[in-house]
Formats: sequence, structure tokens, C-alpha cells
Amino acid sequence: MLKRYLKPLGVISILALAVILTACSGDAQSKDKNIELGEKDIEIPYSDAGSTVRSLVLSEVLEDVGYDVTLTQVQSDGSMYASISENKNAFHTSGWLPSTHREYFDKYGDDIEAYKSSDIIEKPSLSLAVPEYMDDIDSMADLKDNKKLGKSLNWTITGVDPRTGIMKKTDKAIEDNDYGLGDWKLDEGSEAEMISELMEKYEKQEPIIITGWTPHWIFNELDMKMLDDPNKIYAGEDDHINLVFNKKFADKHPAAYKIATRVAKDWEVKDENELMKKIFVENKNKEKVIEDYVDDHSNKVDKWKEDIEEE
Repeated sequence: MLKRYLKPLGVISILALAVILTACSGDAQSKDKNIELGEKDIEIPYSDAGSTVRSLVLSEVLEDVGYDVTLTQVQSDGSMYASISENKNAFHTSGWLPSTHREYFDKYGDDIEAYKSSDIIEKPSLSLAVPEYMDDIDSMADLKDNKKLGKSLNWTITGVDPRTGIMKKTDKAIEDNDYGLGDWKLDEGSEAEMISELMEKYEKQEPIIITGWTPHWIFNELDMKMLDDPNKIYAGEDDHINLVFNKKFADKHPAAYKIATRVAKDWEVKDENELMKKIFVENKNKEKVIEDYVDDHSNKVDKWKEDIEEE
């Protein structure tokens, strides 16, 4: 009689245990699927071509899950940092660390933080750059006592906004007379103006020296070279590009923070180069380019949005 009741009791126990485990599993899944949006408003300031495409992709994905994103184009690195330091809803995608943007962290460090667990871009580069047809100029050291080149360029290096990291480093190099640059001057302007001047000179095969950085589309579309920097005045070889957030951002926008850091882990330079080419070389509609990218990479985008409570 005892044996007769033991078997059904075992089945009932197993079923009961299964129900409990299923319920627990459901609770765990429920928690995993519950990364809330938080506050809806987000601002992403951006400056150069690379940060433009990264910011556009992030904006598209964040809007898909329910955020209201404002993209703000600024002219300088300093403006990006000032903006996010003052706005709990802001972050940017262009933290050159630990060297190039160190002064901005010294200035705004109480209000901002970098996400360092994953780099958006590993090993970007920073230096002066020239076209490949300037075959006798390969290093910053080749500028020293080069009167022929100096006269041909009116002793002028073509630069960008004076508040950017590369301009500050070049200014200091001129001030300190590194590589004999004391006689040179640095022409200030926008990135677009620098590229316009480069394209004009490049078409005529005339000499020009610009402030250069990679990744940037000009190094894929034109035969350009970064000048060697043996004195390491740019010290960019240890830099990487990271997300930089207002310190209150993660608490205010938990899902956006999760998505942005997932993108950082998954971002590929080849995708960035392709997007820059379509927008800045082929002059395609940037909104359409980004929409197509998101559609064409739906598996990747779905992983970025996994466990997010969408609206």
C-alpha cells in the first residue's frame, strides 16, 4: 500500500518543483527584461566626421526604443565637454583618452565620467599629415630647417578649431620650437574649411600640411600619410576613443546608458569608415544612410536593445 502511494507523491513533488522553478525563471527573465528608459530627453553633442556617424547611429537606436534625442553639432572638443558637464541628460562619443583630452577631464572631471570598460575606437592616431606626393616629408623631423617647404607654404599649417586637442598640442609644439616649428603659424578654421583647402591643394598636387587624425575618411579616399612623431609631442599612441557621460546620466537614463555601452563594445572602424564615406564623400542623405545601416545590421541592433523596456 505504501509503495502504491509513493510513486504518485513523487510525480506530484516533481511537478510542484517544476512549477516553482518555472516561476522563479519567469521572475528572473522578468527582471532581465526590465531595464527602464528613465527620463526621455537626451542630448548628444558631436564635432568631427567620426563622432558625427557614431552619434547618428546611437541617436537612431535610442529613438527606436522611445527616447527623444537632440543631436547638437559643436565646433570644438571643449564645447562637447562643457555641454555634457552642464546637462545630466547628455553624453558624447569622442573621449580621446588618456592623453589628448586630459585637460578637459582636469577641468570638468567633477561632473563627467568616461566609460572605459570598452573602447569605441582602439588606437586612433593624431599628428600632422601631408599628401603622399610630398615624398620627401615623412616625419615631423623633416620640417626642421626646411626653408624651401616653409616658404612654399608661407610657414603655415592648416588646422581646425583652436579649442580642439590636436590644435592645442600643435600650438604648444610651435611655442616650444619642437622640430624647429618656431617659425611656423597654425591657421585656425573649421574641419570643413581645412578639408576644402586640402582638396584644392590635392587636386593641383601642391604641398599642404594639415592637423590630421584617424579614423577619418580622408585617409581612405585620398593618398595621405600621418607624419612620424619621434618626440611624441602628440603622445596619441596610447589614446583610445571612449564614451563620456554626465555623471548623473546612467541613473537618469539606465536603458540609454546600457545601449550606448553595448554599442561601444560592438563598434567597428570599418563600419565607421563606410558611413563617413557615404555621408561626407558621396554626399548621401545622412538620415537615410543611418536608417539603412540600422536596418542592414538588425541582428547587431537587436543585441544592443536586448532586455530594454521599449515604448
